[in-house]
Amino acid sequence: MYKIHFNLRSFDLNSLLQTETYLFFLLTFFDFHLLKQKTMPKKVKKITVLRSPHIDKKSREQFKMVNHKKTLVLVVANKNLFFLLLKIIKDIQFIGVEVEIVIEFCTF
Repeated sequence: MYKIHFNLRSFDLNSLLQTETYLFFLLTFFDFHLLKQKTMPKKVKKITVLRSPHIDKKSREQFKMVNHKKTLVLVVANKNLFFLLLKIIKDIQFIGVEVEIVIEFCTF
């Protein structure tokens, strides 16, 4: 029995949701049952920069960087379907989304 964690990370929420719906479609096509879906809290990083280094020290610009994260957990019992799923997901390019795959399996 294999347990697969898909950790999705993106700066854009729309591309993250689009990748998630695509993965749901792919998993329902192969009749996999999704065990869990977790939404992680978004990280917000704010940066303040001086506009001019010479004069107007009080004039500043602020930038914000937001990270969105989601985790999908899947349980696969068949070894051949597991390797087929990994082959398909490895060949797909998700634009704007970083996909990390964590695999747990039992050896006994």
